[in-house]
Amino acid sequence: MLVILVPGQIFAQYTEEEDREPYNIKPAIDIPITLLGTGATIYGFYKISEKSGSDSTTIVNLSYDADVSRINQDFTSPRYSEQANKDSDILFYGSMALPLTLLFDKQIRHDALEVGLLYWETMAITGSMYTLTAANVDKYRPLVYSSEAPLEEKMRDQSKNSFFGGHPAVVASSSFFVAKVVADYYPERKGLKAVLYTSAGALTVTTGYLRYRAGKHFMTDIAIGSLLGTLNGILIPELHKKKDNKLDLSFFSGDAHGVALRLKI
Repeated sequence: MLVILVPGQIFAQYTEEEDREPYNIKPAIDIPITLLGTGATIYGFYKISEKSGSDSTTIVNLSYDADVSRINQDFTSPRYSEQANKDSDILFYGSMALPLTLLFDKQIRHDALEVGLLYWETMAITGSMYTLTAANVDKYRPLVYSSEAPLEEKMRDQSKNSFFGGHPAVVASSSFFVAKVVADYYPERKGLKAVLYTSAGALTVTTGYLRYRAGKHFMTDIAIGSLLGTLNGILIPELHKKKDNKLDLSFFSGDAHGVALRLKI
């Protein structure tokens, strides 16, 4: 730590614009990662579309008690709700546009390209995680074991995509990304930070509950998707934060008057 004493009559000034640029984007690294994640997501969706459905005999012979793990039997019963499915889709698609609200802030709008690339990178990583997993793991959704779900719904290829929860992952990634970005631009606003993180958690939990009600995922699938989405939404912006090497000014008085200038390295 470097400490420099400056006479009290000299005042250092800094611009708020400089103080509101928390991220360090490296295009040579971030753009390839983002494009790779996007390509992996597209490939994953293609592989998911190639999955085959199940015939009626297979569905009829499934056993909830024998095929479902004990932990999921304890926390999830066979359910089916088309309305809950539609409601979860609203949160799913709506959350993707949530970062657009960041453009209402002048400071963040000034860095729109950088923040936009960070969001794209976040969603590309989350998307590739989900699609590549769902494409390679066949796990029946809870609705397949429900007496309320139509047989045609149970036989669909998408009925094998229970692991892991894609809707909760996307909603968590997007909503926690917004909370994290605002918190990084305005770290002094503790109350706003608490509200945003609480709201992101509420959106994620609500989405998870709707997917549970719809019979789309078991509780373990929802928990894993929510956790991965939350981590991506928070950690990816955090990994891009600038190192704290700014000048720290403090005034002092006593036997002498002046300014302490500290450079953190």
